[in-house]
Amino acid sequence: MKKSIEKLNSQINTLALDTVMQDPEDIPGLGEVLKTMESIEDLVKKINEESLSSVISAMKGYIEKLILREQSDIAPFEAGITQLQEICRDLVNGKKFDKDVSPILINLNCTVEPPAVSSEPGESGDIKTEETLEEHEPAEATEEEKETPEEIQRTMSDEDKEIIVDFAAESLENLGTIEIKLMDLEQNPSDINIINDIFRPFHTVKGVSGFLNFNKINKLAHISENLLDKARNKELTIDGVVVDIILESVDLLKQMIENVEATLDSGTPLEGDINTTETAAKIDQFLNQTEEGGDKPLGEILVESGTVSKEDMKDALEKQKEDKGAKIGEILVEEKKVKPKEVVSALRKQKRTAQPVALQVKVNTGKLDNIVDMVGELAIAQSMLRQNQLVVASKDRNLDQTINQLNLITSGLQKTAMSLRMVPIKNTFQKMLRLVRDLAKKAGKEVQLLLSGEDTEIDRNMVEEIYEPMVHMIRNSLDHGLEMPEERESVNKSRQGTVHIKAYYKGNDIVIEIDDDGRGLDREKILEKAITSGIVKEGENLTDGEINSLIFHAGLSTAEKITDISGRGVGMDVVRGRIVEKLRGKVDVQSTLGEGTSVFIRLPLTLAIIDGMFVKVANQRYIIPTLTIQESFKPKKSECHSVKGKGEVIMFRGDLIPLIRLDSLFGFNKNSSSNKANGPPWEKLVVVVENQEKRRCLLVDELLGQEEIVIKSLGGMLKDTKGVAGGAILGDGRIGLILDISGIFNIALEE
Repeated sequence: MKKSIEKLNSQINTLALDTVMQDPEDIPGLGEVLKTMESIEDLVKKINEESLSSVISAMKGYIEKLILREQSDIAPFEAGITQLQEICRDLVNGKKFDKDVSPILINLNCTVEPPAVSSEPGESGDIKTEETLEEHEPAEATEEEKETPEEIQRTMSDEDKEIIVDFAAESLENLGTIEIKLMDLEQNPSDINIINDIFRPFHTVKGVSGFLNFNKINKLAHISENLLDKARNKELTIDGVVVDIILESVDLLKQMIENVEATLDSGTPLEGDINTTETAAKIDQFLNQTEEGGDKPLGEILVESGTVSKEDMKDALEKQKEDKGAKIGEILVEEKKVKPKEVVSALRKQKRTAQPVALQVKVNTGKLDNIVDMVGELAIAQSMLRQNQLVVASKDRNLDQTINQLNLITSGLQKTAMSLRMVPIKNTFQKMLRLVRDLAKKAGKEVQLLLSGEDTEIDRNMVEEIYEPMVHMIRNSLDHGLEMPEERESVNKSRQGTVHIKAYYKGNDIVIEIDDDGRGLDREKILEKAITSGIVKEGENLTDGEINSLIFHAGLSTAEKITDISGRGVGMDVVRGRIVEKLRGKVDVQSTLGEGTSVFIRLPLTLAIIDGMFVKVANQRYIIPTLTIQESFKPKKSECHSVKGKGEVIMFRGDLIPLIRLDSLFGFNKNSSSNKANGPPWEKLVVVVENQEKRRCLLVDELLGQEEIVIKSLGGMLKDTKGVAGGAILGDGRIGLILDISGIFNIALEE
C-alpha cells in the first residue's frame, strides 16, 4: 500500500508539471494527459480512498470535455490536481483526508455527489459523517500535526528532487524571458501580445511552485500575474513604474528559486528569508486601481463579427459593473447570448498566431562534450590512417574509395557534433537590455539599445565567457561614450543616444560589434595619460590603432571622476585578457572624435577546433592560428634591413615590421654566435601576424599547409608555457605545438 501511495504521489506531481505547460488547444497533448489520468486511476483502485476516486473520475470527465471542445478553461483541472496533491500528502503522512471535495467536483462540472461516508469506523480509522462535515469546518492542523523539516526530508524521493531541479532550471529560464519581454513592453506598452508573452511564464512559475508547496514563490508570482492580467483586460496602463515593479518581483523570485537550488542537497529545499512584503504592497496598490481604455476588447470583437448585438452587449456590460469579478465572455455564455466556441474564437483573434517551434530534446552537457571529444579523437585517428605509409603506398582502388568515404563521414560527423555545441547568442545579447535600462536610469541618460544578428550561433562554452567582457564594453559605452542629453543637444545630436550590438560571421570567425554614437575616443588625452602612467615612452610614434588599444591597459582611465559604473581603469584589461587569452580571439577599436566608437570582438567559431597554418622551423612543426595571420611571402633582399635599437625589420606594404626568428626564440641555435647563422631572411619565408594593433614578421623555413585541428591542452607543468597555447596530434602521431601569438610578442620584447 505504501509503495502504491508513493508511486501515485510521484505520478500526480508529474501530471501537475505537464498540465501547467499544457495548451487547451493542443488536442494531442490533452490526449497524453488523459492517458496519464487513466494510469493514475488504475493506481487509485488499489488504494481505499473514496475522495481520491471521486476527484479522479471528475477530472477524467473534464479532460474529455476539453478534448471535445466542450470546455476551454483548464483552470478547474489544475485545481483538481492541487486537491489530489493535498489528499496524497495526507496519505503519505499516514493521516486520513477528511475535507469536503464537493466544491472541486462542482467546479469540474461533476453532477455526481461525493460518496456518503459512514460514521462507523472502518479499516482506515474513524470517519466523520456528512452531517458533521457540514456543521464543522476542518480545524487547522496543530503544530504537532504539521510536517517538520525532518519529515519532509524523509519523504522526499529522488523523483521529487529531480522535479524540483527541473522546476528551478525552467523557472530561471522563464524569468529571464520575462526580463527580455519587459524591455519590449516598455517600448510598446499597449501590445497585448507582449503582455501575454510575459503572463505565460509567470503563470508557469506560479502553477508549478504551488504544486511543489513553495508558497512564497507562488504568492509573489500570483500577484504579479494578477497585475499583468489587469493590463491584459485594459484596466491598467503599462508605464515605467509598472515595469520597475515587475522587474523587482522577478529579482525576488530569482533569489528565492536560487535558494531552493542551493538548499536542495540538504533534503529540505527552502526559499530563504526573502522579504517580499514591500514589493507585494506596491503591486496591491496597482491592483486596487481601476482604469478604462485600450483598443479592441473582447466585446467589441464580438459585436463587430455580428455574434452579439449592441443591445445584448450593453446589458452584459451593466451586469459586469455589478459583479466586478465576472468576465464579459462568461456573462454572455451564461445569458446564452453566445456559444463558448464563439467566445474562444474571438479570444484567438486577440492573439498572434504562434510560430511553429522546432522539436527539442534535453541532453546532459557532460554527455554532449564527451561526444564532441570522441568525434575529435575519431578525426585524429582518421588523419593518422590517411597518412599511414602502408595506405599511402597502396595501389588498391577499393581501399582508396573506402578511406575517401571514411573521410567524408568523419568530416560530416565532426561538423554535426560541433554544431551541437553551438547556441544562438540571442540570450547573451538580450541580457544587455536590462543592463542598459538600469545603467541609463542610474546615469540620467536616454539610451536606445539596438540588437542585430541575435540568431548568430557561438560555441556554448564561449557564452558565459563572453558575457563579462560585453558587460564592461556596454558600461564604458554608456558612461564614457554617450553624453548627457543636454550635451548631445548642444552638438546637434538627438537627446537619446544609441548603442548597437551586432553579431555576424566573417570568414571562419564570429564578430561581435559594439557601436555607440557618443563622443568618441580622445586620442591626445589617452596618449597623455599613457605617457604619465609610464605605459608609453615620451616621443614614441604610435598609430591611431595603437593609441586606441591603450584603453585595454590596466589602470589607464581618462575618466574625470569615478562613478559606480566605471572610471577606475579596471575592466578593459579584463576584456582583453578574457578574449585574447581564454577565447583565442582579438579586440579592435575604431573611433572618431565627436561621432562615436566601435569595438570589434573577433572569436573563433569553437574552442574545440582551430583553423591553423602548419609551419616548419628547424625541422620542427608548429601551428599558427589563421585568425592572426595577415599575409605570408618570401621577402626580397632589398626588403630586409637592420635598424639600430630595433634589430631586424622587414619592409611590408610601406611599413617596417620587426622580425622574430622563431628558431632563435625557441633556442634552436643557442650555439650560434649570431641570429643570422641560420640564414638570411630572404632565403626563407615570413608570416606577418597581428595582435592588438601590433604586427610582427615570423621567420619560418617552410609552409606545410592549412587545416582544422583538434586542440589538446598540454596540462600539468607545461600548461603555462609562454608562447604556446596548446597542442595537436598530427597525422603521423607526433605532437604539433599551437603558437600563442600574444605570448610570442611578449617573449620577443623581453629579449
